[in-house]
Amino acid sequence: MKKTIIQTYIAAITTVSVLYLAGCGAPGSGGHNGPDSTHTNAVSNVSTLPSNAIANALPFTIEFKQKDYGSASPLPYLQSYQIAVTRQGYWLVVGGRRQGLHTFNQAPATNFVKDSANNFIYVINPANGQYWSYDVKKLPDNLSAALQATNAQSCHDKKSDNFYLIGGYGWKADGSDMVTFNTIIRFKVEDLAQAVIAGTDPASLFSVDNDKRFAVTGGELYLLNNQFYLIFGQLFNGQYRPFGGGDFTQNYVENYAVFKLRPNSLKILSYGSTSCTLPDHPFHRRDGNIIEDIDPKTGQNRISAFGGVFKPGIIAPYTYPIYIYSASNYVIDTTFQQKFSQYTCPVINVFDSGTNSAIYHTFFGGIGHYYYSQTDSQKAVYDIATKQGRNDGFPFVADISTFVQTAAGTYTEYILPQHIANNRLLGSTLRFIVNPDIIAQGMAYDNGVVKLSNIPKGNKVLIGYIYGGIEAKNPLPLVPSTGTFVSNTVFEVYLTNTPMTALPASDGHEAVSHAENISRK
Repeated sequence: MKKTIIQTYIAAITTVSVLYLAGCGAPGSGGHNGPDSTHTNAVSNVSTLPSNAIANALPFTIEFKQKDYGSASPLPYLQSYQIAVTRQGYWLVVGGRRQGLHTFNQAPATNFVKDSANNFIYVINPANGQYWSYDVKKLPDNLSAALQATNAQSCHDKKSDNFYLIGGYGWKADGSDMVTFNTIIRFKVEDLAQAVIAGTDPASLFSVDNDKRFAVTGGELYLLNNQFYLIFGQLFNGQYRPFGGGDFTQNYVENYAVFKLRPNSLKILSYGSTSCTLPDHPFHRRDGNIIEDIDPKTGQNRISAFGGVFKPGIIAPYTYPIYIYSASNYVIDTTFQQKFSQYTCPVINVFDSGTNSAIYHTFFGGIGHYYYSQTDSQKAVYDIATKQGRNDGFPFVADISTFVQTAAGTYTEYILPQHIANNRLLGSTLRFIVNPDIIAQGMAYDNGVVKLSNIPKGNKVLIGYIYGGIEAKNPLPLVPSTGTFVSNTVFEVYLTNTPMTALPASDGHEAVSHAENISRK
């Protein structure tokens, strides 16, 4: 049976190798302007579909349209941030970094330079590109440092309008070292957004507390059945070093915690954690795609984990999903191995409750175990890097793929016929931003999953946005620790209730990794 009931207990912490820590950026990775994205000669020409393309593979059509804000001031360049959406549809953005992928230099190099952290809270109007900001360095140290963290965990309780921000990795307030913060911060989204827009002091709007169980980065936080779920991730303290070093400690959490807070408090009222003792260490994950979705068989809300890194002792991602239903009920499903987009990227979720009930997860770029489309120049650099046998991990991809689970428990994976425009290697370290209008209009569940049956046939609907993230010039770097950038691009995401042709995921190419047995001593 696929379902496994696990007795609640605190997971044993495991130390493993490190690479691509929390998707964070550092100088040396590239400047604020993205790479030249004018290449058009893709290795896989998706404008002319191959003969094995599958007509009507998907029951909907999805499109990504880049926003042009004309003469408006450029939006902030950000990745690995946390975000909430106001009732007006504005984005409230906290934390993250302003540069591309961190570097991989040995000591005494500083791979996360202090001034690359995002020290502003932004409120952004996606309709016209107008935005406002507040510098968190004006706040007390116990708030300002944690509010600049990268890859924190957060969730927005829309009933109370409370936003919860937990953990994250960043510099201590005194600049002495880097840590995974053990903080929990709470504020009301509408109040903070209004204060930032008005230019008033928001210090009184924050509540903060500390607990060692909140010291997590690279996981996710959700509210499910009135309980908080803090899922996977790691505890990393000290300076990032590739493949070892004496000035840091790293422990994967290897569990998901379920807890409640005391009323009107940030203190934990009840807490338990669920771990797994299977040989493959399936909970040994961070920086994957952990999302809220719908079980296609039961229609029940759940939390699903796709991808994530790294398997113990090797540079390899997880390729099978985990579905979480409660503190003691989860499913590890190894019946199908997902090929594309194992690293954090935007995921668009669509539930079709019709005759062939299924949940569709569309992954936008990022970093993947498989790739399909590369330009001639990207392919040339990829071949050089792989022939050199370097341990660069897995490549940035321009592919958009859809992973399907049916009510019968079967899986299919498709490559969409159009990759990211101009084969831009974009999408890492950010979430999909749901348009709140589709929830208000009954076209999506409260968790943002699109209800396909509630979208009239042929109607084209703006379902959300994609903003920022890491962008790479090549799938792997031509010169190590170079060639990545931070983006400020905004894509509008449209869905039409009309079938779409797609390609089988088997057309993809498995990426080469030369680091199968590298572990930190």
